[in-house]
Amino acid sequence: MSGHQTGKECDKFDDLAESLKVHPSKSQILIEVRPEECTLEKALVILEDLNIHQVQYKVLTKGNPSCILLFLSNEDMRGAVFKLTEAGFTRVKGVNAQPKHRRKRN
Repeated sequence: MSGHQTGKECDKFDDLAESLKVHPSKSQILIEVRPEECTLEKALVILEDLNIHQVQYKVLTKGNPSCILLFLSNEDMRGAVFKLTEAGFTRVKGVNAQPKHRRKRN
């Protein structure tokens, strides 16, 4: 375990990651943000650089660190997770949207 994370911080992120439910139409990325290095604003700029605009997000926990849940399309998720981890976000969990079931045509 790294020196700047306490067991309590790990538990909070891990508990949230385990509790994520599949969204019917959007992929979700849970990230841990810290004001001194990996901020929400930095994450949003990274996503905008990938041409992922108007990302919806929800603040799940406030403090240092905070946990943010991002909502985006399935097509954007894999690249977004890769770029966020590449940029230094070490606590990242992605969940794909619920698969679309094909409707039978009459």
